[in-house]
Amino acid sequence: MVGQRAIIETLRNQVVSDRIAHAYLFCGSRGTGKTSTAKILARAINCEHPENGDPCGKCPNCIRMENEESLDIIEIDAASNNGVDEMRDLRETVKYPPQYGKYKVYIIDEVHMLSTSAFNALLKTLEEPPAHIVFILATTEPQKLPETILSRCQRFDFGRIAVSDIQGRLKEAAEGSGAKVTPGALMVIARAAEGGMRDALSILDMCLGYGNEIDEDMVRGILGTCDQGFLFRFANALATENTRELFGMIDQVMRNGRDPSVFIKDISYHIRTLLLAKCCPEEIGEILDLTDEDADEFRNQAEDFTVTRLMTILELTMNAESEMRFSSSQRLTLENVCLKCCLRTGESDAQALSDRIAELEKKIEELNERIARGIPAAPAGGASAGPAAAGIPAVSAREKKTEAVKKETATAAKPVATDVQAAWKEAMNRLSKEDPRIWGLLTQGKIACEGNEIRWTPLKAEGAEYFIAPLNREEKKAEIRNILKAVTGTDYAFSAGVPAAGESRKAENNSEQAYINQLYETFGKEPVDIVDKL
Repeated sequence: MVGQRAIIETLRNQVVSDRIAHAYLFCGSRGTGKTSTAKILARAINCEHPENGDPCGKCPNCIRMENEESLDIIEIDAASNNGVDEMRDLRETVKYPPQYGKYKVYIIDEVHMLSTSAFNALLKTLEEPPAHIVFILATTEPQKLPETILSRCQRFDFGRIAVSDIQGRLKEAAEGSGAKVTPGALMVIARAAEGGMRDALSILDMCLGYGNEIDEDMVRGILGTCDQGFLFRFANALATENTRELFGMIDQVMRNGRDPSVFIKDISYHIRTLLLAKCCPEEIGEILDLTDEDADEFRNQAEDFTVTRLMTILELTMNAESEMRFSSSQRLTLENVCLKCCLRTGESDAQALSDRIAELEKKIEELNERIARGIPAAPAGGASAGPAAAGIPAVSAREKKTEAVKKETATAAKPVATDVQAAWKEAMNRLSKEDPRIWGLLTQGKIACEGNEIRWTPLKAEGAEYFIAPLNREEKKAEIRNILKAVTGTDYAFSAGVPAAGESRKAENNSEQAYINQLYETFGKEPVDIVDKL
C-alpha cells in the first residue's frame, strides 16, 4: 500500500490483537486504495500465521486466496447488484460458516449504489451479524449512505496520496518493467494523477506503450499539457497585459493540437502557484514539492502581480473550466477569458480600485526618482524620452544635478517625514514592498501616537485576535520599529491592542471617510463612468 499510513497501522494492530470489527466502511476518492486494502485485510484475518498483521503468503489459506480459489471471500459489485433480491440472498448465505478460514468476508464495492430497499435488507444483517461474518463496504460517496448503516461501521477515510509517495511508487514500477523514466517525467505523471495511484499507474502504462525511455516532453505530449517555460511566458504576457502575445500563444497551442480545457487547467495551476508564492514565499517549495530553482522562479514572477490581480485571474480561469464543458467553441472561450484577465477596467469593487491606485502611486514614485537622478523617463513605447514626454517641463542637466544634491542633503539632514501620520504612510509604502503580509494586517486598523509610542488598533473588534497576535510578535515589532526609524530618524515603540469600548465603530467610520476623501482627490467628485473598450 502507498500512503494511508494511519489507516494501515490501525488495521494491522487490529489483526495482531485479534480485535476484528464486524463491519468496516472505506471511503475516499478514486484510486486511493480502498478495494486493495479490503482484499489485504480479508487475507490477513484468515491467514494462519500472520506476520505483524500482514498475511504471510505461504499458508494454504493465503495461497487459495491469492489464486482466488477461496470461498471465504465474496466480492459484490453494488453497482450491478443493487436490488433488494441480492441483499436477501446475502442474508441467507451469511448463515453458513467459512469453509477454510476463521472469517467469511463480504466486500461490497460502490455500496452507495444500493437502493433504499436494499439498504434496509442489509441493515438487519449488520445489526445482528453472525460471529464469523465481516463486512467491508467501499464507496466514493459516503454522504449517500443512510445514517443507520454508517453508525454500525468502523469508518476509515482514505485521503489523496501525496505527490512524493506516488512518484516513489512509479519509480519502483518503472524499474520493475525495465524502463528508463526521468525524474521530471515521474513528477509530471504524479501531479496529473491528482492524488490517485490508479490514475498514475494508468498514465505510466500509457507512456510505456510508446517506448522504454520516457522523458518529460513525451509525458506532456501524451497528456496534452504545456511545458513549464511556455506557462511562464504566458504568465509574463498576462502580467504586462500584452494581448497580442497572448493571442499568438493561444494560436500556437491550437496548432500543436493541445486541448484548450487541459491548457486552461494548466494556467489555473500556474496562477495558483504564483498566488502561493506571493502569500507564503518561504513555504512554497515545501507545500508544492518544488525544487529550489523552480521556487525561486515562481517567487520572481509573482513580484509582477498583486494578490488581488492573481485572485481575479484565478477566478476567471476556474470559471472558464466550467464554461468549456458546454461551449461550442472552446478556443473562443479561452481567448475571451485571457482578454478579461488583461482588461481590468470593468472591475468596480473597492479592493480592485485600491489595487490600481497602489500601482499608479508606485509608477509615480519611480518616475519622480528617475527625474531627481536626471535619468530620462521611459515612455510606454519603450524608447527613452525626457521628462517632457510625460508632460513635465524640461529641466537642464545642471538644474537636475543641483536638485538631486539638494534632495540627498535634505534626506541626510532630517527625517523623510516628521508628522507621525505622514511617517506611518511612508512606512506602510515600504512595508508593502518588503513584507506584504505585515502590510496586509496593518491596513485593517489605525494608529495613535503618545510620546514615542505608537499603538495600533483594529477597525473592528470582531476577529481582532487574528491581527493582534501576529503583529505583537517580537520579530514583527522589531521590523516595524526599524522601518519607522528609517523614515523618521526617531526610535518609536510599537504595540497592537484592542480598541477601547465605543471607539471601534467610530474608527471604522473615520477610515471609510478617509478612503472616500482619497478617491475624491484622485478622481474628483464628479460622476465617473468606467467603460470597457475592446
